[in-house]
Amino acid sequence: MNILICGSSGFIGTHLVKLLADNGHKITGLDLNMPRSYVGLADFCQGNILNKTDVHAALRGANCVINLAARHRDSGISRREYFETNVTGSKQLLDCVREARIDKYIFFSSVAVYGNRSEKCDENSVPRPTSHYGASKLAAEKVTRQLAQENSRNSVVIIRPALVFGPGNTANMYSLIRQIDRGQFFHFGSGEAVKSLCYVENLTEATNFCLERIAPGVGTFNYVDKEDLKISETVSIISDSLNKKNPSVHFPLWLGLAIGRIFEFASKLTGQAPVVSAARVKKLATSTRFGAQLIRNRGFEPQYTLEEGLKTMVNWYRKQLYRRPGLAEQFLEISQTLPGKTIVPEAIPVVRLRTPVEITEYMPKPALKNLERTAK
Repeated sequence: MNILICGSSGFIGTHLVKLLADNGHKITGLDLNMPRSYVGLADFCQGNILNKTDVHAALRGANCVINLAARHRDSGISRREYFETNVTGSKQLLDCVREARIDKYIFFSSVAVYGNRSEKCDENSVPRPTSHYGASKLAAEKVTRQLAQENSRNSVVIIRPALVFGPGNTANMYSLIRQIDRGQFFHFGSGEAVKSLCYVENLTEATNFCLERIAPGVGTFNYVDKEDLKISETVSIISDSLNKKNPSVHFPLWLGLAIGRIFEFASKLTGQAPVVSAARVKKLATSTRFGAQLIRNRGFEPQYTLEEGLKTMVNWYRKQLYRRPGLAEQFLEISQTLPGKTIVPEAIPVVRLRTPVEITEYMPKPALKNLERTAK
């Protein structure tokens, strides 16, 4: 099958591209951002789902579309921005799908459509979003369903994942792991809140499962890995995987919310994303339990447990520490600028630093100058 994946350069998209390509599909990617890796991509178009010219160019030859493109951050995004990408973008994309006569479409929604509710929600629960993000996803589901209603041959699948984590993720779960690793995590509230999670490799396998069985009409599936973990259990698994002491200090929830609001205010002044937000603190301390039995009733069985997924992500996180992309190349480049001083390292240089440095950072100029002085 020739599949266009919109949002292919993102966290979930990158994993999905590889899996579907490994299963024999020809994958074209469409994203605002260039991919970090072209593994699995037969073609890639840099573009916006809001731009029909970009979409039509990417759709050539496709007979199935998977839409992952979305605005989804917890804070710093207005209601208008959520609806522009998640709803208007979906409408523009679906218009192009109709014009290209493509009859298979998978849309990634979110359990955010159910809102913040204490009771367990499944596919039979009435959506009641409490965030702009959740409201925009619900509105996008509505316009997506229209595709199946217009033609009896059209097949639509809507997937509502819970919080997704795994290697390559640099959002909420990554922040939690980093805070625990640095000794900066504190429990706000009791730590007894239950959080429904899903591991990215299980989610992509579930997507492939739906793709192989896609049929005319609309199918809506939650995706959550079971059994649910309490926050305290998640923190314990991460701490053990990091060989760190399990955080045991608890502070009142109101204090965490106040700290989050301070960071949000500072974020507005600096234009930088907040390290922590009141929304994130509240989300972490609020139970969110979702049922996902429908896809399992169809025969899907996840390969990994939540504990295995968390340990895999922690291992990935640890491998990123001390890594310097292109450090050997930078070292050789310096040596080539020094007449008569050819330096050929026998192995990739290892730079030992006092504190861990994440892969998103690059070698600071002072350190490169030190290498240059050493070479001289």
